[in-house]
Amino acid sequence: MLKPLILTAFALFTVSANAQTTATPPAKADTVCPVPKVVKSPRLKAEGNIGTVKISIDYSSPSVRGRTIWGGLVSYGTVWVTGGHNATAVQFGKDVSIGGKTLKAGKYALFTIPDKNEWTVILNKNFDQHLADDYDEKLDVVRVKVTPKPLDTHQESLQYNIQATSNNEGTISVRWEKLALSLPVKVM
Repeated sequence: MLKPLILTAFALFTVSANAQTTATPPAKADTVCPVPKVVKSPRLKAEGNIGTVKISIDYSSPSVRGRTIWGGLVSYGTVWVTGGHNATAVQFGKDVSIGGKTLKAGKYALFTIPDKNEWTVILNKNFDQHLADDYDEKLDVVRVKVTPKPLDTHQESLQYNIQATSNNEGTISVRWEKLALSLPVKVM
């Protein structure tokens, strides 16, 4: 009888002590609460599988926000990070084939060179860089030409997607504003 009474008293003391240590003191009248900073190009991750290959894409997602994107914010004929801020990083869990070229498992930067009718998609060894500031064409491992497709609806924020189309093939796509781009990927 005494043992349950002691355990109950100890439990009440513990709860009371925890409540005292986690309580928040009242705010002072002159305390200013910081306003959370709105990130204009949040860092996002797209992940998926094509066959047995796990693919992940780490990218910044800028928004249109009323701006002219193609031929404006994103220049034609210039290497673009295909996102915002740091280079878009694509990681392949196993070897794949892109544009008929074997790409070893690992992490790469994804760049593009946009143009009105045809884009060049680039996978580069230097995945850890800001924008295209340190871009070096000598580090390219794959360059593939693709044709952009118009979207029926407006895509406000840049978005990547990984989609399997069969057991050993699929696409990495990027959509933004009124354009979509697909990079074919084949499992080795």
